[in-house]
Amino acid sequence: MQHLKRFPFRRYIMATTSPTTPPITATPSAAYATLKCGITVIVVIVMVVGIIFSGVFYRHPVWTIDQAMDARLRFAGFHSEYVRVGSYRVHYFVGGKGKPLVLIHGLGARSEDWTPEMPVYARNGFRVYAIDLLGCGRTDRPDIAYTIEEQVDLIQGFLNAVHVEKADVMGWSMGGWVALEFALQHPERVDRLVVMDSAGLKFKTDLSPEILEPTNISQLKRLEAVLIAHRYYIPEFVQRDLLRTMERNRPVVRRTLQSLLLEEGDFAGRLDQLQMPVLLVWGARDELIPPSVGTRMHGAIPQSVLEFYSGCGHLGPATCADRMAPRAMDFLRSQPPMAGGEFHY
Repeated sequence: MQHLKRFPFRRYIMATTSPTTPPITATPSAAYATLKCGITVIVVIVMVVGIIFSGVFYRHPVWTIDQAMDARLRFAGFHSEYVRVGSYRVHYFVGGKGKPLVLIHGLGARSEDWTPEMPVYARNGFRVYAIDLLGCGRTDRPDIAYTIEEQVDLIQGFLNAVHVEKADVMGWSMGGWVALEFALQHPERVDRLVVMDSAGLKFKTDLSPEILEPTNISQLKRLEAVLIAHRYYIPEFVQRDLLRTMERNRPVVRRTLQSLLLEEGDFAGRLDQLQMPVLLVWGARDELIPPSVGTRMHGAIPQSVLEFYSGCGHLGPATCADRMAPRAMDFLRSQPPMAGGEFHY
């Protein structure tokens, strides 16, 4: 080892390398050059796609968000389907395997608004049907009054069309009203009932119906403040696109509001006829339909379970889905069924 350490490597190398010999350089292999070219192409494609996507999002933000939600649902195993209910072409999402669960959205909304919750139910033993009500989403927009009764008939016809005899039913906002009325008229078709921030009972409020029909950004911001407990920054270009979308929905929303104002409170004295397990879910900071409405419903339905969620507003099923959906799922699966009680989360 000592001889090896004393060996003059540096002088040997210098002695065997001529000063006139050109330096040895490494030449990239063909594979390396191909890889480098491929990476460059990928980077350029990503940049171009990013620029195009940014432009599309700026011009059509609502459409872009809708595409993202549809992609999320497809990834979770949901399919967009249509079915004929009487003379109407009705759109719905369906996914999962197991017990049927029908989701009913609210006023001026659509089936995609359930996107934060739908995969949770589909992964846990439910066959989920999220329907677009008449005049909403991709369902037909007939020249009708858009009454609760007409939407109840739609749910009845829809279950017949998809060959579901009995299901758990979940409704949100006006969809809660539809779900309650459907359960009252067709109790044999509802196993368990969940309503979230439900309309249907009269209550005192300083808000006027016009707040649900904003025509400018200032009015839209006011509506957002009422619907969402925690303010989120929404860029102005998104706000403008939201207004354009609302403008297309305005005729249906206006007719529906007129019908609801005439019907409101009509079923208040019949709620005690509900015999199935009922879960009432409310955002504790709901400014559109206050928690006091949930308390009154709870008092009218003896076996109902009432849950309040702190920090959540009227859009709780979307913004607080990580808390609400698991609890709703527990209610739907519990044996024996939950009954009675008020809880705060």
